[in-house]
Amino acid sequence: MIFVPERKNDPELLDMPAKSLDHAELAGSLADISLVNRYLGDLCAVRKYMTRMTAGMDKSDATLTVLDVATGSADIPIAIVDWARARGISAKVTAVDINPCAITIAREKTAGYPEISLAVADAHDLPYRDGSFDFVLCTKTLHHFSTSDAGEIVGRLSRLSRRGYIFIDIRRSWVAFSLIYILTRLFTRNRLTKNDGPLSVLRSFTVDEIAGLAKRGGLEGFRVERHPFWRVVLVGGKG
Repeated sequence: MIFVPERKNDPELLDMPAKSLDHAELAGSLADISLVNRYLGDLCAVRKYMTRMTAGMDKSDATLTVLDVATGSADIPIAIVDWARARGISAKVTAVDINPCAITIAREKTAGYPEISLAVADAHDLPYRDGSFDFVLCTKTLHHFSTSDAGEIVGRLSRLSRRGYIFIDIRRSWVAFSLIYILTRLFTRNRLTKNDGPLSVLRSFTVDEIAGLAKRGGLEGFRVERHPFWRVVLVGGKG
């Protein structure tokens, strides 16, 4: 922990009220996040764990249901549907985000994906019963919350799943901060990305802290795994 920066609590610009954000600027920032997800491993991790957790699944089973929380522009749901289509699996993905502007952008991106349904919803107060979905995913969102809130969110979302859950975020480190700082200066002019990219690293949790969140949420049998480019995955299966 000697070379790990202290966790910051400064709010990110994306956490501002939706009416305070310019639509075009938000769309640009979400596009930047999608590029990061594609090239720094988030989409790869989602496909890896979905493949692992559905191994042996009978393709004639009922439709696989997935909830994606804080979906942004819905690049994760799109990746899941593409993954399912390639394997002949029937899938239905419910994607939610607290920001109605993000959902508007996601509707444009998912026009060719009838398997995806979108809704405005707060992770703190989702309108679903426990066990409503086979899998629940939440990507690069835990760092937006305080430690106590993040633990509560992990517990609540995991209970919505019947088969398993996947949480992906960034591991806090000076190296990750430096990398993101440089990338956001070289490859984007977006004000939100340039501010929130480096800050998100400083707001993120370490591997041990992620494990602590899982325990706070009452999870058992979970794993916390490191991935390239300072990604960390909290994953668990049920049944």
